[in-house]
Amino acid sequence: MADCNVTVIEIGSSKLSCVVAQRGVNGIFNIKAKASVEYAGFFEGEFIEQAQLEDVVRSLFDQIQSVYKKKIEKVFVGVPAEFSKVVSAKEQVNFKYKRTIKQKDIDALLENASSKIDVEDMEVLSVNPICYVLDDNRNTNQPLKLKAEKISAELSVILAQTSFIQTFNKIWTRLGMTQVEYLSEPLCEAMFILEKEERERTCIVIDVGARSTSVSFVKGDGLTNLTSFSMGGSYITSDLSSACGIPYADASSLKKEIVLSLRGTDSDFYELVSLGGRVTKISMALANEVVCYRLELIAKTVNECIRLFAKEYVPYYPIYLCGAGVTKIKGGKDFFAKCIGRNIMYGLPPIPAMDKPENASLLGLVDAAIEENCKN
Repeated sequence: MADCNVTVIEIGSSKLSCVVAQRGVNGIFNIKAKASVEYAGFFEGEFIEQAQLEDVVRSLFDQIQSVYKKKIEKVFVGVPAEFSKVVSAKEQVNFKYKRTIKQKDIDALLENASSKIDVEDMEVLSVNPICYVLDDNRNTNQPLKLKAEKISAELSVILAQTSFIQTFNKIWTRLGMTQVEYLSEPLCEAMFILEKEERERTCIVIDVGARSTSVSFVKGDGLTNLTSFSMGGSYITSDLSSACGIPYADASSLKKEIVLSLRGTDSDFYELVSLGGRVTKISMALANEVVCYRLELIAKTVNECIRLFAKEYVPYYPIYLCGAGVTKIKGGKDFFAKCIGRNIMYGLPPIPAMDKPENASLLGLVDAAIEENCKN
């Protein structure tokens, strides 16, 4: 078990997080160390203060190494949706005669597809099967040990911006890291929160973070489409700060108190208590209206993404909501679902005591990293 320790970095839109973990009994994670550092983040696929990025990563690792004393030689880095792209591919392998399909046949199928993908300024992160088709036109998600004369596959290829990879490769080199592996954050999140049976049909995963929101279309073991936009929970905090005339830190505290299911009258207020004990009253009706306005904007943009990228009529696709941007607001999910006009479920990591939607992306990366590490 010890050699399956992994170090995972999540590149969030407002903070960097690091976890050192291993698989425990009953599928739980044993967290050896964890840390996070706030930073300027990214906007529309570019880091806002890229010159300071290395210092932020160093600070993160200093925190981790103060707890986890062993030398870290390999890191798994999540690539956010804003630095990613999904393209579809089809590939086929023909055999000389009808025979049992082996893992090496599937590997060859995926490698052939990967070698043919050439997108400017992008690098292939992974090739994942949506579904396989055998020579009798039989669809299957698991072709291993089945007999066929040929096997074809509908594939999802996830790409990452070359500039993203190069930026972090330079940082890891300076930090003395000998091995780095990049993982698709939206893919790892989706594979972790959705059971294989659920993925037999298309599901939609919406992750609303601090400054970025992603919309993933998930089927089989891959993503059929992926899009993102720069808007999230921190925009709500900024709106509250501006509309209520309070500092950003107070607006952050106010957001934790808001209950969207309450209909405030002129005499209803939220009360903010400062460090000095001073109480500030904020109109409940005003604060709730501000939050609802921004949630409506995010939901409207999500709906545009769904309409733009869905290849077919999608009113019955299950929708799962992850990230802290909406889920940590009391009544946020229900209001968001009303704005989208669809039922929404929380995307929950299947880990006891850690099964919160804001943990989905980081724990998805941890799960994928452990699987990859233990394979090798």
